[in-house]
Amino acid sequence: MSETLDLSLRSSIFDRQRRLTITPTYLEFDDRSSVGLEPTRFKKEEMEGLRYGVKPIEGYQFVIGRIYCIDIRNNQGRTMKIRLKSMYGVNKIALAQKFAKIVNIFLDYFFDDISRGLLEKFHKGESFSLLGVSFFSDGVNLKKDDQLIKWADLGTQSYTRYYAMYSKSNPNHYKAFEYLVDWNTATLYSVSREILKEKGFWSET
Repeated sequence: MSETLDLSLRSSIFDRQRRLTITPTYLEFDDRSSVGLEPTRFKKEEMEGLRYGVKPIEGYQFVIGRIYCIDIRNNQGRTMKIRLKSMYGVNKIALAQKFAKIVNIFLDYFFDDISRGLLEKFHKGESFSLLGVSFFSDGVNLKKDDQLIKWADLGTQSYTRYYAMYSKSNPNHYKAFEYLVDWNTATLYSVSREILKEKGFWSET
């Protein structure tokens, strides 16, 4: 069931508490530099981009912490940035759980509808592009004017940090997308794998 989620976030131990409100129709976050300013609000219909991931904080000889990053972009080019920082393992588990919860609800409330809209286009026989990948009824082009990879020949690999698409018959013909760098890699994952499932060329087993 869709519900409102209210979270109190602190990007680091030196930052003030910031309120994040997520509803099925809008997202609101106190990302302002000063207390008292109106929080930033994105309506669902304005949202067009999501990227997320974890950045290591490097010490002199080893990793001393991590930053959980979530970026949301609207159709006016404004980016809302959410950061959660763990140093020396402090609150690492709790922050990882909070990070996963926020990402999952963003996908559920806002970006799954984008995936469904693209799949509807595909089912109508319409072509479209996502992250530079062109989707056609008979396959995909990983780059503009690239050789078409038939659906039966399309392979995918999902890793923690990135998603890769490639030709099974020519594995050197591939393209990788980083969840933290490339906007809407999660949407690309969802759409491409759903099409492969529908065509019987991919399964979770």
